[in-house]
Formats: sequence, structure tokens, C-alpha cells
Amino acid sequence: MKFISIFKFVSFVIIFAFMTDVSANEQQKKELNPISLSTLANIDNQIFIDPWLSLQTLSKFAPDYSTMAVETKIWWLLRKAQCENLLYFYQDFEKTIAKIAPLITNTTSFEQQSRYNYFEGLSLQRKGGYQKSREFYQRSMDFAKKENLNHLYIKAKQELAYTYSLAELFEISLKDMQEAYVEAYALNDRFLVAVINETYGAIYGYMLEHEKSIEYYQKALDIYESLNYKAHVSEAIYGIASTYRYWKKYDLAVTYFKRYQKNVAFTPNENITYFGAYGLGMTLAEQGKCPEALDMIEQALNLAGLDDYDAELYKRKTSCLIQLKRFNEAEEALTKTNELFLSLPELLGTAWQLETLKIASDLASAQGNYQQAFQLLSQYNQEYTALLIRNSSTRAITIRSAMEIERQGIEKALSNQRTKAELLAIENKEQKSIQQSYFIIFLLTLLMIVFVVVTFQFRNNRKMAELSIKDPLSGLYNRRYIFQYLDELIAGTSVEKGELSVLVIDVDDFKVINDTYGHPVGDQVIEVVAQLAKQALRTEDVIGRIGGEEFLCVLPRTDVDIAEKIALRMKDEIHAYKFEFEENQDYSVTLSIGISCYSQEASDAKSLYALADQALYQAKGMGKNSVVVFS
Repeated sequence: MKFISIFKFVSFVIIFAFMTDVSANEQQKKELNPISLSTLANIDNQIFIDPWLSLQTLSKFAPDYSTMAVETKIWWLLRKAQCENLLYFYQDFEKTIAKIAPLITNTTSFEQQSRYNYFEGLSLQRKGGYQKSREFYQRSMDFAKKENLNHLYIKAKQELAYTYSLAELFEISLKDMQEAYVEAYALNDRFLVAVINETYGAIYGYMLEHEKSIEYYQKALDIYESLNYKAHVSEAIYGIASTYRYWKKYDLAVTYFKRYQKNVAFTPNENITYFGAYGLGMTLAEQGKCPEALDMIEQALNLAGLDDYDAELYKRKTSCLIQLKRFNEAEEALTKTNELFLSLPELLGTAWQLETLKIASDLASAQGNYQQAFQLLSQYNQEYTALLIRNSSTRAITIRSAMEIERQGIEKALSNQRTKAELLAIENKEQKSIQQSYFIIFLLTLLMIVFVVVTFQFRNNRKMAELSIKDPLSGLYNRRYIFQYLDELIAGTSVEKGELSVLVIDVDDFKVINDTYGHPVGDQVIEVVAQLAKQALRTEDVIGRIGGEEFLCVLPRTDVDIAEKIALRMKDEIHAYKFEFEENQDYSVTLSIGISCYSQEASDAKSLYALADQALYQAKGMGKNSVVVFS
């Protein structure tokens, strides 16, 4: 990494060279000269090993701040913010980066601007401002790239990917993480590889890939422990604990959360206990141990935490209060949950926020408000289903798998390259051609993977499109699609010029068939009736299954007389079909059909369907196996 060095002051170099010897430090601090710019630019490792001792040492120079050169001030503030961030002094961290902002100018070094933008991104990320934080991470990457500051570039890129995952943009997140991992691996930097593995653990945890999440967190933890980076060790342990909680392995989650509480003793910040209390409170609540969970949740809420974490705590608190029948308190907790999500607009519409609808349904049900509970649960199911479709989880998983294969291939190729580079001094020229062969094989493999991914993606998209509009049993259009089609057809049809009829079809005595011969036979009847009905229609007519044994036909440019002829033909053809349900025994089914026609009284899909349904009811009353036109 390239660093700027203007003035060097010997005393500060001596202090950080002996940071592990506290008594020696104290003696050196008595002889301090002005702070060294080059030393400030090269103390990442010392800060990672002992952020608290580093912060104490930096604080000794606070009285000299006013006499420092501007560039030295920026470095001093950047290092102070770095220590505060690792020690969870988030309020002090915010104040420190606020002091940096007015010092940044066009002449400020690219490295300092990159670090400053990185910290601004962290600050906004914690406040839920994910979109704005991504802008700062991108700026940090841009400045780092100008000076080939690879470490800063990859760290910013890793945080950018993580922020995408918080907004459930997993596909983008995985792509960025893939690129960051390859770059870090090529640098042979164990710390950066550990940071990226930790982020992989978080992303896979959010995607409910628990086993893979634990695998990546453990890889990161092993490296952090070997480097003796206390803050990072604690974060990796916390990630493992959280994943076990999502995995519902609660005993393991409790064990790791308690281990985390012991590990954060490296910082004097009392508010750090918030995260341990959060994890234990959430775990106990999900275990159903509500009295213990509520005590731990209250401990967390009384500390200075993060808004998105508090929202999760209030959700679990509401669920426990419902379980304990403390409904008034539950309503207050749910109100607080909704207020927090409203303050975090980028989380609105995510799975985390939608869960509040389900909890509200539980509360209404527990209070006996069953109609309201049903409405809230229906709203939750509709919005959550829509979310799943938007996220295209199948596509994300397919791409993720392809990326895993690609990453492993790249990792293997890079390992081979690095090994050959190390042996190049003692090997002959022939190995160069071998290396080129490996590279060609890698490129061919990469092209093949891209081709497979594109092919799979095309097929998956086509299957998803069909599944979204087709009824799986009958092969006809489903209820949502047929009514949507009717709405669109009516929108382009006028009462004066357009002719449009609908048929509502019901299989007579279908319950008797199910009860007598069983549901597999009932399914067979639905399949056969669907195909025969479709054959009885014209090319432009559209039919869909809207209920168990009920179908809706839309007949464009068709008056009531033609519609009745079509319905009679359909009824007779289906009645003539012989089902063989039992040996040597035939069985025929009959249909009742109601017809309505587009008119001034029935000018929308709802009323058109309602009138046809009334006609169907009349057909049933006439002894079934009949066709009735609404009049």
C-alpha cells in the first residue's frame, strides 16, 4: 500500500514500536515530540491488535491538535475514528468523522479521502441509510483505485457487498463479494480474506444457508485468532452465534453468545453488552422462554443500540407479551416496532418488516378479533409471496452456485500461478508453457460456466413465467391470471360496440365423487373436464380454473346466443365422456353452467362474474346438468 510521508518525528515511532510493553510506553510518553505523519499512516496492525491501548496513546496528542498541520490532523482523526469503531464507541466515532469532513479538500491525499468515505459509509450503514452508504463506499473505492491502494479498495468493496445484502439484494451482493474475494486472494492477504469470509458468512446467513454461513464464519475466526485481532474475533463469534439462532440450534447459539460476552472484555465500552443481550434475548424468545427473554430484551433496549436491531427486539418482545396475554403492553411494543421501521425506509417491504403484519395478526387473534387477524394474515401472505417473486430466489441460488464453482476454479488457478511464480527461479522455461496451458484451460472453463449459467437462467425464467399463470392440476390458467385477463379485455371494450360473454362452470356433485372414489379420482375428473372444456372452445376463447371444481371461460366478441350454444356443446360433450373409476363400471359427470353478457349493468369483471354465478346457482336449482343465461 502506498503511503504519504512528509515529516517524521522519532518519538511516536518508538511509542508504537513498543505498544506491547505498557511500562515502556509510559516512559516514552513523557518525552513526546509532535506526532509523526508517517507513523499514523502505518499503524493498522497495532490498532487491530489492541485498539484500546492505541486510542489511549493517540489521546495523549489531543492537546497538540491545534498546532498540527492539516494533513496530520486528518490522519490523527482517521486513526482515532478507527479505534473508536473497533471499540464500539459509535457516538464518539460519529463526532470524530464529523470533524474530518471540513478538513477534506481537493488537495487531500487519495488515501485519506478513501478512508474518510469508508467511515462515512459505515456510519450511514448503521443508521439504515443503505443507498447513501453505498455511494460513499463507491467513492472510497474510486479514490483507492487512483493510488492502487488495494487493501482500502477491497475493504470498501466488501462493505458495499454487505450493504446490498442488508437490503436483500443478494444477487448483487454475491457478485461483488466474488470479485472482492478473488482480488484479496490474489494479494495473498490473510486479513482481507478473513474479512471477506466473514461477510460471506453474514450473507449466507441472511439467505438461510446456515451450514455454509457457519463454514465461512469459522474460516474467518481461525484467521482472526491467529492474528490476535480481538475486535474481529468477537465479531466472528457473534456471527456464528447469530447463525445458530437462525438455524434454530438454540443451545449452540446461547453458548456462542456467552462466549462473545467474554471476548468483548477488550473494550471498556459498557454499551457493548447491548449486542450480547440482544442475541440472548432473541434466542430465548424464539425458544419460547419468554420470562427470561423479556428480562434480557429490556436490558438491551435500555442500552444505546442500533435502530434496526431494536426493531427486531420489539418484534420478539411483542410475541412474548402475546404469549403471556399482556395485550396492552404487546400493542405498545408493536407500535414502537412500526415506528422504528418507518424511520428506516430502506427496510420497508423486506421480510424483516413484513413480519410485523404476522405478529399483528397473532395479537388480533389472541384478543378474539378473528376477522382482523384473518385480514392481516392474508395481507402478510400476499406481500411476502410478492417479495419472494421479486427477489427471484431460485435465480439467486442458481447464480450463487455457479459463482461458487467459478470462485473455486479461479482460486485453484491463482494458487497454481503463485506456486509457479515462487518456483520460477529454480525451474526451466518449459514451466511457462505449462502455466499458459492452465490459463487457457481456465478461460475455456470460465466460458463454459457462463454458457451453462445463461442456459439455466433462460430455462428457469421460462418455467417461472409458466408457473405464475398456470394451475398445476388442470393445466389451465389460474384464478389470478383469468381475472386479470378479463379486466384487461373489459378495459378495451365499450358497452355500445363490444360483445363479451363469460361462462361460470361447475362440476355437479363433485363432493360425492371425492367421497365415493377418493381425491385421486376427483383430480382425474378435474384434469379430463379441463381438457374437454378447452377443446369445446374456439381459438380466441380463454378458460381458467378459479376454484376446486369451478371454471371461468371468457368469450371475446361473443353475444349471449353464441355463448349459450358453446356452453350446451361443452356440457353435452363432457356428459358423453365415460370415466372408468372401478372395474366394469362407467361413470359420467355433468356440468351446470351460468352465462352473463357484458352490458351497462355488468360493465366490470366483478359484476360480470357475479351475474354468471347467479345464473349458475339457478342452473343448480333446476336439477343440474343445465345451462342458464342470466336475465
